[in-house]
Amino acid sequence: MGPDNLSWDEIPDRPDNVFPLHSEPPAWMDEASEAWRRDQEAMTAVARVPLPLQFFEDIEEVLTGLWLMKHLLPAVGMAVIHGHPGSGKTFLALDWSLHIALGWDWQGRKVQQGLVVYLCAEGQRGLKNRVAAFRRHHKITECPFALIPIAIDMQAQDADVNRLIEAVRAAEAHYGQNAVMVVIDTLAKTFGGGKENTDDMVGYVANCQRVSAEFECLTTIVHHRPKDAESEDPRGHSSLRGGVETVVLVEAGETKKARVTKQKDGEDGIELLFKLKVVELGQDEDGEPVTSCIVEPTDVDLAPRGDSMGSKLAKLSDKQRVVLNALDETAERLGFYPPTDIPEREINRLKVGKVVKFEDWRERHAQTSGHGSDMKPDSVYKEFRRGLDRLKKDGIVTVYGPYAWRTWEDREPVRTTSDNRTDNNKFQPRTDRTNGVPPTGETPALSEPLSGSGPAASSDWKSNPLLNPDAASLEPPAWLDDRPPFDPDDWPDGPDWSTDA
Repeated sequence: MGPDNLSWDEIPDRPDNVFPLHSEPPAWMDEASEAWRRDQEAMTAVARVPLPLQFFEDIEEVLTGLWLMKHLLPAVGMAVIHGHPGSGKTFLALDWSLHIALGWDWQGRKVQQGLVVYLCAEGQRGLKNRVAAFRRHHKITECPFALIPIAIDMQAQDADVNRLIEAVRAAEAHYGQNAVMVVIDTLAKTFGGGKENTDDMVGYVANCQRVSAEFECLTTIVHHRPKDAESEDPRGHSSLRGGVETVVLVEAGETKKARVTKQKDGEDGIELLFKLKVVELGQDEDGEPVTSCIVEPTDVDLAPRGDSMGSKLAKLSDKQRVVLNALDETAERLGFYPPTDIPEREINRLKVGKVVKFEDWRERHAQTSGHGSDMKPDSVYKEFRRGLDRLKKDGIVTVYGPYAWRTWEDREPVRTTSDNRTDNNKFQPRTDRTNGVPPTGETPALSEPLSGSGPAASSDWKSNPLLNPDAASLEPPAWLDDRPPFDPDDWPDGPDWSTDA
């Protein structure tokens, strides 16, 4: 009805371009209306699906399958490897990918073997040559690894996500294996028309998380570091760092360094060193060599700048050298691989060969012929203490809890290399390392003296009152009666010492 209760047709002087309201949408809105209807039906269907609900008494611990690469890459979620141009970030990402695909340990770190799909959105020719260099150097012919050599859009809503998912499924069908990692190299070339420094990053992260959820795998993004050399965060909006489980920063140099700056469910601060080794692939049409590179571990010291380790060792007094020699002798006879309860921030497992129990080292020093025959036990202890202080100050020796080791080994570190590869291109599991426990038959009973005469320290530190304050009520061995208690500063982060022990 119109004004004064008049019908539409009764309104006087009605303009010709004014039309009555319709209860049904005009014809031109049919398509939009149909799309709206489908969206409403889809949302209603989703709303009908109940959320998973787990009650307290039904929640169980998750103990296995946590890591794709032990203590470095999680099995499920997202990771970012970033660095400046030329830092080696793509070399590292590719090397990790191929080791995971082959089931090879990476510098002693166990991996979960499975299919890896690598999306290379830039520098496709160079990456193909890097794969060829790896294949030639390691003499392999088969590997469950698939390359997508094209740029796609992972930022816009549903842009190319479905295409990527279908490609991964096709690779799974080809190899008959589940995908354990999808690599996207780089973020910049897969960001479509979005802007990295805005909340456009939220959509990109959501799309990558969708890939991870689809295959219950790790999605790893290769990205650039900001031009600001001080920043250790990936370039762009903070939602990228906030939305991933792991962030690895790669720094350039003749010896390149990768450092974990974020580890959501593990320990950050882990540092890894590597170099690039040139591999010749063949010759081009002009007869000139075509080369690429592979990643190789390196043994460069991470010791603080200043005096070299050699000069520090040369400056040790005779008594300090006796203390160090006692450590070396203990490591040779009773040493074992670093156990898992020594945090990564305390030890460079690539560099350190073996660790010893602190009391075995102290006992060996007490037995050494470097003391006078009439030297009292407390004098021997003070001599050990002074030598220990100097060795720790110079960074030659590290003590953590009940363990001690040479911080910078002169000997070749123990690590997994391609030498233990079999004919089927699979690395054999290491049989000489069992979570830090010395292999059976290699280590003599710890109650046995190392050499010469003299008593031996207790092998069980948990029952030793000098090492475990909970055992302070136990009587110490008779041969320790004359020894003063240890100062707490001698063992950073270790157990408290009892003055009654």
